[in-house]
Order: sequence, then C-alpha cells, then structure tokens
Amino acid sequence: MFDSQTPPIRQAAHVGFGEVSDRAWDNAETRYRTPMQSHLWARAYAATLAKGEIDVVIVGDPSAPRALAAFAKSVSGTGRWTLLGAEDLWESVEVAAQDAEAEEVLVRQLARSSRPLRFGHYPANSSFLQAMTRAARGKALFVRHAVPGRALPRILLGPQWCAPESQLSSRRRSDLRRMGRLASGAGKVSYEIISPGCAEVDSLVLEAFAVEEKNWKGRSGTAMASDAAKGAFYKEYARLAADAGILRLCFLRIDGAPAAMQFAVECYNAFWLLKIGYDETYRRCSPGSLLMRETISYAATKGIAAYEFLGREADWTKLWTTEARPIVNARLYPYNASGAWTLLADTGELAMRRLGTRFSRTPPDASA
Repeated sequence: MFDSQTPPIRQAAHVGFGEVSDRAWDNAETRYRTPMQSHLWARAYAATLAKGEIDVVIVGDPSAPRALAAFAKSVSGTGRWTLLGAEDLWESVEVAAQDAEAEEVLVRQLARSSRPLRFGHYPANSSFLQAMTRAARGKALFVRHAVPGRALPRILLGPQWCAPESQLSSRRRSDLRRMGRLASGAGKVSYEIISPGCAEVDSLVLEAFAVEEKNWKGRSGTAMASDAAKGAFYKEYARLAADAGILRLCFLRIDGAPAAMQFAVECYNAFWLLKIGYDETYRRCSPGSLLMRETISYAATKGIAAYEFLGREADWTKLWTTEARPIVNARLYPYNASGAWTLLADTGELAMRRLGTRFSRTPPDASA
C-alpha cells in the first residue's frame, strides 16, 4: 500500500506498447505476480501473435504505472480485444494493480470502453472481477461464465517436498518406484534441468517441441511444433526468458534420448510449468511423472515457495496436489452496437462449444 504522501490518482490512460519500458511494466506489482503479466510475455506476444497494435491501459505515469492491462485484437473475431494470450494461449493473464485504489481507477476506465473486452479465464475470487462488476453497472454488460472444474493447480512447497514421494500415498509411492524400475530397464536414465544461454536455447526448444509432438498432442495437432503461430511465440518467449536467466528446460533421458520434457520458467519465487510433453514410446514407465518428481524436488530444495502447474486441474495434477482455484470466463460488452453484435455472436459460439464438449474426450493421462 502507498502511504499518505502518495498523490491520489483520478484516471487511467491508453498508451502504446512502446511507451512503457520493461522496468516500469514489471514494477506495476500485484499481490500475486505471474509470468503472463511480465514485459517478457508481452514482448514475445507483440513480436509473434499480436494482430496490429497492442493497447496498454495504465493508471499513473507511464514511467511508474500503478496498474496495467494490455489488450490485442482477439483471434476470435473483429471488434473484440483480449488480454495477451488469454484466448490463443489459454493462460490466465491477470491485470496488475498495486493496490485497491489503482484497481478501481483501472476498472472504471475499462468499463467505459467502446470495444468488447475479453479477460479469458480468471480466478473466480479475484478482487478485480468484483471491482469490474461494480464499475460496469449502467455502462456495459460484464459477464462471468463459470468454467467446469478448477484451474491453476499448485503445490505450496516446503522442506517436506525435497522428497516429493514422501507426500504421496503408499500406492502412489509404489507406482513411482515401479515406473523408475521400468525406465531403468529401458536404458540409462538421466535428468537435466537446464538454464540455457542464448547460444543453445533454440536447439533445446526444438528438442522439447519434438518430444511434445510424440504423443496425442502431435496426433491432434495441438503440439507447439504443429502450430506455427504458437510455436513462434514460445520460441521467442524462450529466447527472452533465457536472456533474462529465468528459462528452465527440463528433460528425462533414456540412453540419451529425451523421453519427457518440461518448458518452465523460474521467477516470482515459483516454478511455472508452461508446457509439458512425453514420448509415447516410453509410456509404460510414465516419464512425465518421473520428471515431475525430479523438478518438484529441485524447486523445493532451492527454497522456492510454489510449484505452479498452470492450465486446468486434471487427474494427473490431482496425484500431486488438490489445491486449485475455481475460474470463470469474463467478458465485457459495452452498451452500443458493437457490444450487442458481439454478445449475440459469442452466445451462439458458446452454445456450439458446449454442444461439442459433450462429444469430445480428454486424453486419459496427459502427464505420462
């Protein structure tokens, strides 16, 4: 919180992406900081996925903003603007605000938007959503759709997690021992947790991409190697994160061949899993689970506070933690022609998606 000498703030402003420096951007601190709020994330997005300019809404001076939200034209249609990566990368991209006063000013500005805004999936108990609901009254329709299940699973680490299997049931410990024996039977097992330099990051990222493609993700076309646009984003983000020293590329190898990988970053006192993958050839030994045990131990041993799985809660994340948060899909429709038309289109899209979900099936074990 700011002391009594901090000047009051009355309004927010729209600025271009280049008007806020990386240091100023990252100084718009919030209580729960994530990599998706960082300038590195925004730079990678601007260089690869952004369709046109990025609109940055700030509270305070551009050299020292007290709140910040960045939007780009939505991938789902004209007229919509979305927080960077909230839809096309399906990440929770929360706005940054230093305190309640800055957040109130920010939401008042967003509520006056003449353009439909999308906030992606957002923690349901967020103070931002509550403030946005109040600010939108009489100005726009603010909709929050409940998302089935929970998301953003995490482990709050401590010394006990230096040996992760000690926190699991006896059955799960037995499973891990059996997986380890199967892996050793297939060849020499080794683990790597790499903080790559700029010279090696591209080749390691391509190796990680190749691992991710060797399972259901490759067959379904959702692997990074199968999607040129998303692949370009993660390559650029990896370069920037490697330069900043926060990138962690993790591998389980069997006789030197990569059997599982993790694309992660280590920042804000947490270990963040952005992408995981495994080679289906080694499915019997669940290399993804073995690598998970290794990186959880690594993070706990370093004294890192949290291990963040990101994404949605799934059966494989529940093996490690039951802590996750309810989420909602939040959207703002201004009371104008653009808002009315977009609301109509989004309502039809949502109905079709729900119908499609009834006939779809999630792979049984995305972590193997």
